[in-house]
Amino acid sequence: MSCAIFLNDKIIEETEGLLSTLDRGFLYGDGLFETFRTYGKKLFRLEDHVARLSNSAQYFDIPFHYTLRQIQCTINQLLDRDNLADAYIRMTLSRGYGIGGLIPAEIKSPTFVIHVKPLAAYPDILYRTGMSLVTSRKKRSTTCPLSHHKTLNFLTNYLMKKDAIEKGAHDTLILNTDNYITECTVSNIFIVEKDILITPSLHANILPGVTRKIVLELCKENTVDAVEELFTRERVLGADEIFITNSLMEIMPVSKVDGQLIGKHTPGPLTEFLQDKYKKQTELLFR
Repeated sequence: MSCAIFLNDKIIEETEGLLSTLDRGFLYGDGLFETFRTYGKKLFRLEDHVARLSNSAQYFDIPFHYTLRQIQCTINQLLDRDNLADAYIRMTLSRGYGIGGLIPAEIKSPTFVIHVKPLAAYPDILYRTGMSLVTSRKKRSTTCPLSHHKTLNFLTNYLMKKDAIEKGAHDTLILNTDNYITECTVSNIFIVEKDILITPSLHANILPGVTRKIVLELCKENTVDAVEELFTRERVLGADEIFITNSLMEIMPVSKVDGQLIGKHTPGPLTEFLQDKYKKQTELLFR
């Protein structure tokens, strides 16, 4: 099934989308992306994703001129055109065509694409039985600036995810070069210790996830103790509960890390509580 896409100010059929072989996203991975979903054609926290994309574009000096309103209208047009309700959405921004080596002499125009496709949801059983993680032997530099942004340079994540799958796990737990927990390949991580929710500080060199932000907001609204700090793998293994988050999976329980079972129940009580509160947030879209 061919879907429509938005490419540089035009809505066209996906099969008609053409990019230059000299596009810097293709040549150097010189670009950014965002992925999120809709609920019954309703956009959830679009402003956070656009803000993160815009902030990263500014950091890397990639021109980005689209407004939140323009992007919202474009996505709604794509949803209507292909009659999609629960949809997967990806925005991709590259520096575009540019010549002159690593630092181009001139950028004529960036490349901006929006894909909207039917949502391939995570299997329901995983929310009942939990995912399994393995600790990666590959570590993340504490000083690499890319980790704070969703860039097109995703090969390290690919290798880590591949290692996890080959070991029979769902994803990889990533340590930084100071041996502190960072995140997983496509998600942020939370642990529970005696009813206190803990997630790695941004100082661990992680992506500031949108769903991570929502979970921390929910904790504040519901008087749940939540802290951001640096912690080690040993505390993960001793946690009462673990869950991971991103905009597509929402809040996913973790039942096993490096073959060791976590907690007494999957999902744990605080995980279930936050899953329920998150669901209520998405239901507000329909009021």
